[in-house]
Amino acid sequence: MSKTVVRLTIEIIGGMIVSAGLLSLIISSTYAYVQASGVTHYTLNLLGLPFFRISYVAGHFSGYTHPGGMGLTWLLATVGILALGELRHRIVTHQWL
Repeated sequence: MSKTVVRLTIEIIGGMIVSAGLLSLIISSTYAYVQASGVTHYTLNLLGLPFFRISYVAGHFSGYTHPGGMGLTWLLATVGILALGELRHRIVTHQWL
């Protein structure tokens, strides 16, 4: 395999892992916010697209994902991290085209 294919594969897999970690961090901190504020329902949005909802029902908190929104949020985060990796590569190697 060429170096470009290996680099892109590492960036894509790394982007998926990092974006999943960031989303779980955002969701867990939102749970803490909802518990501290006493809100009964809270929906996480990205650019107006809901991707996770937290509800307080029957004495405990529960959350569920909006499949389309979560998939698109995860994909956008992965592509963003891939773009940052490629930008870093272009800056380091001075190859702009």
